[in-house]
Amino acid sequence: MPDLQIRPFSDEHVDEAARLLAARHERHRASEPLLPECEDFRAEIEREWRSDGASGVIATVGDETVGYVFGSPRPYGDTGTWMVVGIAGHAVNGDAERVRDLYAAAAASWVEAGQMRHGVFVPASDEALLDAWFRLSFGASGALAIRETAPEEPFDAAAEIRRGTPADLAAAARLEQAMTESMARSPSFSTSAVPSDEAAEEEWRETWDDEQFEHFVAERNGRIVGHTLLYRRPPDLRVPANSIDLAAASTEPEARGSGVGRAMTAHVLAWAHAAGVPVMVSTGG
Repeated sequence: MPDLQIRPFSDEHVDEAARLLAARHERHRASEPLLPECEDFRAEIEREWRSDGASGVIATVGDETVGYVFGSPRPYGDTGTWMVVGIAGHAVNGDAERVRDLYAAAAASWVEAGQMRHGVFVPASDEALLDAWFRLSFGASGALAIRETAPEEPFDAAAEIRRGTPADLAAAARLEQAMTESMARSPSFSTSAVPSDEAAEEEWRETWDDEQFEHFVAERNGRIVGHTLLYRRPPDLRVPANSIDLAAASTEPEARGSGVGRAMTAHVLAWAHAAGVPVMVSTGG
């Protein structure tokens, strides 16, 4: 049998990569039918491959292309960038172990360029592929979720849930700061700095003027103790066209464990269902 040959990924490999990605996504949709269909896998490859700084490798056995891995630098908190293999950034045909050789070849140049942190999106349905990445010393940073919306029964958390307004700017900033602060402690150890009042407010200031966002808050005794932000994310292999993203949620530290988050989740699922949005996703990125 011919040996595995690995060489740098380039523009001439986009079509072969798209073929491998299509097969991988078909397997993924078989286990998770809410994932979107895709008619142009070449466009999915191009979207990530054309990112600034993208690089990677492709593997062949004889005349057959059997896998590829490429990534690109993305912001990493407040401490520079990390190299991320996106949802279209890798696929293998057959033996999932091939991804270990592909990553080893790609990562050598990334580390040489100073990119010491790496991340990858892996379909949860492919246990062999997950295992191969885990045995490369990757850990689970998060799980991307998808579910149907539904007319959920309200959960009584002794809080009133309403639509957010520009008057809630300071509260939204405060809850953003609280979430960032909680992620800095064990066991998360996030390196993101807690934003100043001014920076947090600036990040949220345009929320209520942007049709892509839907904001909801929970109040107790006139004080906002939690909020949730929904986002109409542009579609990709993770995101159906007619869906909405649960983009952010935070509960005031003193109110955690009292049902606020559960009540808000039930509320936004019911709201989305009533608004004719059949699917809610949480992409984490």
